Amino acid sequence: MKFQPILFLLLVSCISACKQGDAKDTAQTDTASETTGAVAISNEAKLPGASILAFGPDNVLFIGDSKGARIHAVPTEATELKDAVPFNMEGFDIMLAEKLGLAPRDVLINDMKIHPLSQEAYVSVKLGHQPNAESIIAIANPVTADIRFLNIPESSTSVTLNNPASTELSFWKETPASALNITDIDYHEGYLYVAGLTNSEFASTLRKIAYPFTNDQASVNRIEIYHAVHTQNETRAPIRTMLFDEIDGASTLLASYTCTPLVTIPTKEIQSEADIKGKTIAELGYGNAPIDMITVMTQGMDGSLTKNLLVTHKNRGGTMVPFDAVVAGSKASGMEGQQAMFASGLEGMQEIPTANVMQIDVQNQQMLGVVRRNIETGDIDLVSELTGIYLRLSDFISEYDFPDYEYPESQEATKQYHDMAKQMEGYPDLISEKMGR
Repeated sequence: MKFQPILFLLLVSCISACKQGDAKDTAQTDTASETTGAVAISNEAKLPGASILAFGPDNVLFIGDSKGARIHAVPTEATELKDAVPFNMEGFDIMLAEKLGLAPRDVLINDMKIHPLSQEAYVSVKLGHQPNAESIIAIANPVTADIRFLNIPESSTSVTLNNPASTELSFWKETPASALNITDIDYHEGYLYVAGLTNSEFASTLRKIAYPFTNDQASVNRIEIYHAVHTQNETRAPIRTMLFDEIDGASTLLASYTCTPLVTIPTKEIQSEADIKGKTIAELGYGNAPIDMITVMTQGMDGSLTKNLLVTHKNRGGTMVPFDAVVAGSKASGMEGQQAMFASGLEGMQEIPTANVMQIDVQNQQMLGVVRRNIETGDIDLVSELTGIYLRLSDFISEYDFPDYEYPESQEATKQYHDMAKQMEGYPDLISEKMGR
């Protein structure tokens, strides 16, 4: 990656200005906390369940309650943050626990999405381990490092899913099928697409629901894919993460499943009661479940920008795929009939260091917002990482960190990156200028 000096100066300026500036206005629908210690959570902030989040038109927040087979559409208001301000909230779960008056182990984080206007992190949190435990949406501000909680206003709307998974079915004795009623949600061109389970022979389903919500609910309950690890066509396991993008000018759904096929489905084929067969274009590795899927732009050594697909995983490092390879794979015949245990199917796939990442989302042009497990402390952190590098420099002690290290001329780009990362991660006193090198 090439790091231009002007980009570094702009980023440093933005970070410094925002840290010194006043706190941004809070959303009108939120409950703010100005004190330390536990705060009272209003009834308006509590939900029966909140498992999956997505933002839609006019910054509406879709909250998927998998257990209750219900989706809420909650309007949000926020002040735009134009600067690149990083999250550096280490021990985020401890901060949440103190606000809620709970033990950290009773703060269960289900999902995180970045508000497209304010760059705040909206985090769905279950309050304890009991099956009937309620949920809240916590909002973390990168400028103030404050946490507040979203109230659900009367103007919110909701929809209940038709034909949810059987209440009599469970997995490994203790996981009810209802936990998979909603595995991912995404808004696209007037519709909310809801992946998950249904109570039918083809259990894997993709519901297509018009938004604003009406009584009309189209259900696509016959989705079949080829799984190269299992060497068979499958209809039961649901999509775990998905997004919409254009391939050769045509809207296309990209989806990833457990153990870990990567599949494309032309959006025009997603119609009510349609028989859909996705095309498996890649295998991302056995013994694994995908967590999130995003597209990111990275800058090459020549200054050019390249679009990439990034999939993070529960049991592996992340997979980075050049989007050109995704396009080529969607035009090819796919992997049906092939056997593959490891990453294969597309050119240029690379593993990146995201093995400790629990949730990830695009924060701004320079940064990704990340919820991760800190392997050193055991805490859950909410931090930012620079797009294109996908790591925190301060997680490592290397050759570069010794005070007498001198960057050779050939490492000027590396030096610029290190200075950017140190500033972003809260170590401005360690940048080259301050260290005299």
